[in-house]
Amino acid sequence: MADHDARGCRGFSAGGVTAPVPSVTSLEIMPVYGQSENRPLQETSAADIETAAREQVYYTYGLRDRQGSLLGPLGAGLGEIDQSVTATGFMSATGQGRVSPAFTFQFARAARWRDEGRTAQGTIIGDNGFGGRQINEWIASDPSPLGRNQTYWMRESARLANEFGIALSCPYVFLFQGTSAKDQVGSSYRADFETAHTETLNEAQSLFGASPRLVVVVNGADVNSIGDLYETPGAQYRLAMEHDGIVATWQRVFLINDLNIHPTGRTQVLIGETCDWAVSEVEAGNVWNITYSVAKSGAHVTVRFSLRPGETLMSRPDLYDAFGGSATCLDFGFEAEGGIQSALPDWEGDSVTLVLRSASAGWLRFAHQLQDCYAMADAQGRTMSAHRSTLFGSHTRESRFVPGERLWRPLPGFRGKFSGDLFIPE
Repeated sequence: MADHDARGCRGFSAGGVTAPVPSVTSLEIMPVYGQSENRPLQETSAADIETAAREQVYYTYGLRDRQGSLLGPLGAGLGEIDQSVTATGFMSATGQGRVSPAFTFQFARAARWRDEGRTAQGTIIGDNGFGGRQINEWIASDPSPLGRNQTYWMRESARLANEFGIALSCPYVFLFQGTSAKDQVGSSYRADFETAHTETLNEAQSLFGASPRLVVVVNGADVNSIGDLYETPGAQYRLAMEHDGIVATWQRVFLINDLNIHPTGRTQVLIGETCDWAVSEVEAGNVWNITYSVAKSGAHVTVRFSLRPGETLMSRPDLYDAFGGSATCLDFGFEAEGGIQSALPDWEGDSVTLVLRSASAGWLRFAHQLQDCYAMADAQGRTMSAHRSTLFGSHTRESRFVPGERLWRPLPGFRGKFSGDLFIPE
């Protein structure tokens, strides 16, 4: 990455790059396990987001890669940070004109603080968009530099904050990674994640005195899931539950821009905003995560979703009209071996009653279709994931940063097998 020009950036520096401007007294840092859908993109709404969080979002300045290039707010990418070079300060991230889900999550969080009058709080953004990466690359001993880069960034940020007398905390770690692992066995993904995540938690505990809470965007299928294993969505969902994490949203409900998997900057903003909404609800003491249960008796199956108080099931029946229509999402996205005779949601409650065509059906899926939706694009060339359901929780809110859009609460997708009447998730 080319040298970054620090002139005109407000910041506070230990290396004489700028005069100290300590506009905040506390900062948050957020480690990220990221994929290409997290790669920062140019987006016109970035200016509005930056304005809403003005002088509250920074990046760690002064680090260099092994080739000697000074790293800007987008980090080292797939290069390795030279750990013989120390950081010299924090620079304002205003004026970059870029968004990513992680960036938007942090900017929206800072904007919310500003609304509440907490302008002395700020965040540090970091590197988070890497195409084609596997979760093992965040393990320190892996040949990939991603884990080592992140750890060094955390350490240098902590050291600088201590020098400046700024309180630095690490309340969350963000998982939005895994589409490239669509053919990785779920148990293998889980084992690699646990190793990488344990290293991150231990580092955070050592540096900041507390372990961050896991926030997850469960990865979604690309537009053609035929022949793909796709065990990672179920693995990520269960990892979030086991770690007392927050399942912020599911990638499968967001538009795809390139007949593959990648979103536009506009969509990245919606994902990041939804993450901030989820975290703000949890911090306020409200329920966020939606779990599910499956009860079978012969051909009759009841799927129940744990919604929030006052929330019911709702349908967005036109969701796939421009992307293949209802034929790509029969029975609200439920599928069973031998077929489904009927699917009846309780619109005033939280359950869906299924009648299977075969009482001896061996498997059940929800929003986990194996289908090719590659050619199903709208007039703008956008598509949607092959994993589909029109069912959502009824609580929704207007987007702050994307006019005309809303934030939604998707239900958890799943797949599993029946052993008699017992359902075993995969």
